[in-house]
Amino acid sequence: MPTETATSFTFIDLFAGIGGFHAALESLGGRCVYASELNGPAWRVYSKAWGVPEHEGRPSFSRDIRDHVRSEPDERLLEKPDDDIPDIPSHDVLAAGFPCQAFSKSGKQFGILDATRGTLFYDILRIVRARRPKIVFLENVKNLAGPRHKETFATIVAGLKQYGYVVSGSPTVITPHRIGPAHGGTPQVRERIYILAIRSDLVGSRTVPFGGFSYPSWNPDEWNLDELSLPAIGGLTVLDRSVEESDGYGLKGEERQALDWWDAFLRQIIEDTDNDAKPSARWIPGHPIWHRALDEEWRKAQLADARLRDLPWKFDFIAKNESFFAKNENALSRVEVRPEPGEFSGLSRTKFEWQAGLKESVYECLIQFRPSGIRVRPATYTPALVAINQTPVYGPLKRRLTPREVGRLQAFPERVADAMVALEQGDGESYKQFGNAVHVGAVRFALAQFLSHFADKGLDASLLPLLHRIRAAVGLSSLEGVPSQGVLDIDSDVESDAA
Repeated sequence: MPTETATSFTFIDLFAGIGGFHAALESLGGRCVYASELNGPAWRVYSKAWGVPEHEGRPSFSRDIRDHVRSEPDERLLEKPDDDIPDIPSHDVLAAGFPCQAFSKSGKQFGILDATRGTLFYDILRIVRARRPKIVFLENVKNLAGPRHKETFATIVAGLKQYGYVVSGSPTVITPHRIGPAHGGTPQVRERIYILAIRSDLVGSRTVPFGGFSYPSWNPDEWNLDELSLPAIGGLTVLDRSVEESDGYGLKGEERQALDWWDAFLRQIIEDTDNDAKPSARWIPGHPIWHRALDEEWRKAQLADARLRDLPWKFDFIAKNESFFAKNENALSRVEVRPEPGEFSGLSRTKFEWQAGLKESVYECLIQFRPSGIRVRPATYTPALVAINQTPVYGPLKRRLTPREVGRLQAFPERVADAMVALEQGDGESYKQFGNAVHVGAVRFALAQFLSHFADKGLDASLLPLLHRIRAAVGLSSLEGVPSQGVLDIDSDVESDAA
């Protein structure tokens, strides 16, 4: 942890996971004075990597935040905020990557506070009410601002406003793959909602809330997992070349068998297409291709199901697959790689989604074995890491990314992966923890633009050291003059994340 002399602000880390907020804020000179994390394995990694927070010389943490924020305070405590949560110290920044929960509509007596009773945001709001941090920084999945959760988002904003904070009523969505390496980005699509609020007495009285941001000039297609060094992780590349295919991350037998078949088929299609003066923009169409469409009995069963349930989309899907395989009958007949049609044992291995344009081999690409099928895309940036094990396969090395490499995609310092190794934690748990974490670089980037928004609007002097430190950390000066790309469209494609 930073020394007392290096500390420019204090923060608390709620629903801390393995410390994404901690990594970002400590690197800016912050000192953690309180943390909470319910999950036992995550807390062990957190405390191993960062140490147990201390306040006034004693440990200051809870496994369950409700050990320190009682769920049902009496009216007397509600009327005296300072007495409400005596075990949680004062702090400058409250950071929380909290789980999303729907709110009750029955709250009346205590307004927003009562309306959120029983949810985790209720606990956050109680702390805000009592401790009045200078900045509140919340992170959640993009779905929080989607159609099903708009009332929840509005309630969060209303709660912060009720207790005297300047906060935008529109969500800010940031993904690290658009930030660029010089400013803390990494090659991962990870759209997340960031809610940033500042206490109103720390800015000018007529301040407009922060509601947008500017990305640096960066083309996401320029990402490279293997060669591009990333300042966010100390100049390392995402891929660790010392890891061998035989180290336990290589493709399993059935996975390799399926990829070999699709790769051989692709190569035969390319061989035929090479004779065409005008090749298409992709070798294989964008709609999902089903290996089982080659099986007549399977097709008959699926057509019967489509008629029984009146599913026009299924008729269309089967017709497209029949047309595709008929068009490429010659290529199909020359594929010597086994298995033959119908011999894939796993349903997900028989479905193929090609998103790699004119790449000439599956093994040039990034591969994801999803429950719904095999998805292949260029090996530039990865899809969002998730808590379940859909870890991408890097085709040129024919192996999955390791937990350490996944941590680098999340811009975590090596000390966190080192802590996992020291604790002899299983890879499955490590993938889950990194997949659940906040992105370290995106946190710094969001906070830098947030504070810069208020720099010429009467920002309190106590926050200037943090502003200067973070502007230097993310190279914010080079972003000046870039047209704002603003708040993303929250009504499109927001249901892909689960809140």
